[in-house]
Amino acid sequence: MAEVIAGRFELIEHIAQGGSGSVWLARDLQCRRRCAAKVMRQSYSGELLRFVREQGVKFDHPHLLTPYGWAAVDDRVVIASQLMRGGNLHTALQDYGAMSPELTAEVLAQLLEALGHVHAAGWIHRDVKPANVLLELTGTGVPRVRLTDFGIAAHMDQPRLTQLGITVGTDGFLAPGQRAGADPEPAQDLYALGVLGVQLLDPALHGPALRERCEALSGQPPAGPLERVLVGLLSPQPDDRQRAAARAPELLAGLRNREGYRVASGEVFEVFDHFPPNEAPDPAGPDAAVPPQPEPAIAREAEAAQRRGAPRKALPWALLALAVLLGALSLWLIGADQGAGQDAGQGSTDPAPQQQTPGPEPGTASAAPSTPASAPSTPASKPSASDPGVEISSNVQAGEQCTVLEAGLKVRGLDDEQLRCEEGDTGYRWHPMSPSP
Repeated sequence: MAEVIAGRFELIEHIAQGGSGSVWLARDLQCRRRCAAKVMRQSYSGELLRFVREQGVKFDHPHLLTPYGWAAVDDRVVIASQLMRGGNLHTALQDYGAMSPELTAEVLAQLLEALGHVHAAGWIHRDVKPANVLLELTGTGVPRVRLTDFGIAAHMDQPRLTQLGITVGTDGFLAPGQRAGADPEPAQDLYALGVLGVQLLDPALHGPALRERCEALSGQPPAGPLERVLVGLLSPQPDDRQRAAARAPELLAGLRNREGYRVASGEVFEVFDHFPPNEAPDPAGPDAAVPPQPEPAIAREAEAAQRRGAPRKALPWALLALAVLLGALSLWLIGADQGAGQDAGQGSTDPAPQQQTPGPEPGTASAAPSTPASAPSTPASKPSASDPGVEISSNVQAGEQCTVLEAGLKVRGLDDEQLRCEEGDTGYRWHPMSPSP
């Protein structure tokens, strides 16, 4: 009998295993349709921080795929996304080998649209690679790609919970400044997209060999429109990458078509179904898009408060419980250790991105799915300023902004100052903690 997590997600078939958890073909019993479910253990507080970040990133764009729901029970958390039945670019390269220049141009153009939307919202993905680009089920028609896996994404206006100088990403796809530990910036995603384009044309390249090819290509005069785009995206200068991205749609337009594509060998590129058919089809069909979920009360209240210019409301019980859990797990954090990286998404066998995560200690929690949580009979309270614990080391300072999902979280900031994320008249900010009496 299939396992059901939190009474909602029925695990059907294991798809992939990564550094922070496993990806499953699952059935959402609440929505009555199949989904992709990322299952993570709450053994590491760093994984929970990434869980909070990933399930909080929401985009509505034809070339992006972000979670629509989540649940937590006992020692596991689940993030659910719409199921993309066509696999990903990594598996496509394994099936077909090198892509044609025309097909590469189509993929790059769609991903440039996706990254433009992400960057306009203030986010940097930080792990653009073939395994994180999913394919819709389009058969022999024009492929449609979806960029996914925002587990290590960073927002330009939010403080980081990792130490300065930590390298985050996948080897071979890191921009020059990123390898040196530079702060996240959109141009790093553009460099990774250029690397992805090179690998689509020559999938045998990996790791150091891929990096050497990209470095050599960035110094060569381009021979055609696709090469001009790739050379620009792979430039050592971030400003050059931004200019290349702005010119790319016009340069790539002449290579794109509306009828479908062939790969480098001449074979027709077909996106086929990677999953078995339903034994008992869902009423809406296995491939139906996930319907819009009821917006949690906290999201509605926060949006309304921002329009009125009023302070945001407190967290509902479900998210507050998760924030309290993160604070409790910080008891076991003694510095920052080198941890496992992000798992590679559906069907991925790519190396996991490199990231430092806090040290381990088991924890338990129970949280509601993305539908509005029922409030307990007595209001839940945030942890008091005198709660004991060793805080997460961070580079934040008192007065800097934090997020609604970090409310109640304690960190040890710059100058060894103990800080807590709290709501005030100007929103959520890091406040100094009063010393224990």
